[in-house]
Amino acid sequence: MDERKRVFLADASMFIVAVFWGSGFGVTSWLLGFFSPMWLMAVRFTMSALVLLMLFKDRLKYLGRKDIFLGVALGFLLFLSFAAHIWGLVFSTPGKQSFISASNVVMVPFLFALFYRRWPSWVATAGAFITTAGLLVMAFTPGMTFNFGDFLSLVLALGIALHVLGVGNLSRRMDPVALTVVQLSSAGFFFLATALVFESPPHVASIDPRALLGLLYVVVLVTVIPFLVQTVAQRFSPEVHAAILLSLEGPFGYVIAVLIGQEVLNFQIALGGAVILIGVALAEFDTFIRKTFHLPGPEVLTPGVDPDA
Repeated sequence: MDERKRVFLADASMFIVAVFWGSGFGVTSWLLGFFSPMWLMAVRFTMSALVLLMLFKDRLKYLGRKDIFLGVALGFLLFLSFAAHIWGLVFSTPGKQSFISASNVVMVPFLFALFYRRWPSWVATAGAFITTAGLLVMAFTPGMTFNFGDFLSLVLALGIALHVLGVGNLSRRMDPVALTVVQLSSAGFFFLATALVFESPPHVASIDPRALLGLLYVVVLVTVIPFLVQTVAQRFSPEVHAAILLSLEGPFGYVIAVLIGQEVLNFQIALGGAVILIGVALAEFDTFIRKTFHLPGPEVLTPGVDPDA
């Protein structure tokens, strides 16, 4: 397949991932009325891992011990990030968390520079900052306070930024499908162990059938498919570019929260959304220029190694 077509498909795929992730904020918040935080995440990731194992278990036999270790490390990062996510929802609102967590987009260029010892392209970096500015415009409320739930949402943002960098690097070194299986299985194990130690198990018989449908939605459309698609798509997209596209989960999360009555739409939201679109357009322009003139992208770099040495 032509290189530009691969990049276009990767971009379109991450756009869809952002839509599904955005829809997950409201549904997950609603499910907290039926499950305790750790048990909700334990069920979500364990069921997701079982689905992936049924479909792709044969691909695990091609992984070496180092690959498995790195996949488990990525799964532990997911565990920490989503633990902050679920507890953040206990103290904050879905709309507010969706935007705070999307601030990961401005963290990625700095973390990229730290690990790769050089800055990503200035166009992509500018797009990241503009996208973040749009998110801030949408999220700002006069007199708004910063509580413990918002702090946890900021921890989630850092975890997402590190995860984007990790997935981008590892998906080019190993089978991305197998990597997805290992990281989600590891996250499920860590959540299950934590839930067994710190929380009482849910009473399945007393759970509303609608909650089971919501859980099925979160497992399939917010976890299995998006993480699988993200891991494969990031093989063809620079990390900063990927972070910008995935940050669209914030606007989508807010729109969905408005549609179900959890948030209110106004001119400020529309203005912030327009600024975000400018940031996304810059990311697309950066990719077009890089592919057209065959400029080296960040995917050819190795963390901790100075390419100019």
